[in-house]
Amino acid sequence: MSIGFQQRERCPLCDSGNNRLLCDIPYSDQRLANYIEQFYRGRVALQALQSGSYRVVLCADCGFVYQDSILNENGMQTLYEDWIDQERSLQRKQSAGSSRYRQYAGQIQTLAGLLKQRPDQSRILDYGMGSGYWSRMAQAHGFDVVGFELSQQRSEFARQMGITVIDYLPATAAGFDFVYANQVFEHLPDPVQALEDICRQLKPDGIVFLRVPDGRGIARRLEKQGWSPELEAIHPLEHINCLTRKTL
Repeated sequence: MSIGFQQRERCPLCDSGNNRLLCDIPYSDQRLANYIEQFYRGRVALQALQSGSYRVVLCADCGFVYQDSILNENGMQTLYEDWIDQERSLQRKQSAGSSRYRQYAGQIQTLAGLLKQRPDQSRILDYGMGSGYWSRMAQAHGFDVVGFELSQQRSEFARQMGITVIDYLPATAAGFDFVYANQVFEHLPDPVQALEDICRQLKPDGIVFLRVPDGRGIARRLEKQGWSPELEAIHPLEHINCLTRKTL
């Protein structure tokens, strides 16, 4: 299958077909093409995007803002394996200041209080774990951690750091106490199905942690001012879901 686009005809959250177009810019538009060329440091095959448009719509029924034209499966695989500079992403993690690790440690200590049991009795699924740095911090606190990541390069790096990695989610409950999904759901073509899949992995009293870019005010800005690179919560190609407190 070649790189191309697929259409999300209905709202991925509420299945409504009552949507309003907020933005429609062809990827051949010079300003958008220049941005993609610069952001991905020349790694994107721009000719593969020529048939598509950066389209953002608003669901009139539930208020969800999303890109309705997204890369197909092969395009998504190429984006996350090849177009995103994995080495550069890893370097950013490795050179992160201590504040990032304090944030991780704070989240894990809060988690320990929520679970009300010893860390070595608790199983955690790090869903969309990236290179596995959060998982490693959770391991250092004594938790039993399993990571899931679509990028094979990142999965392999996490394995080399000692993280247990699974390549697919079990079809039946896996008995996790906690699922951590940080900066993941903005990327997923079918966020509702993904949430159902990870909830199926939980014990009956399990907890899911979701964190996404803040999408407040994005619809209004798109309608009034159009797209600009500062609108990170609805980033072309990658952030195909723009979530707010309400739509979460």
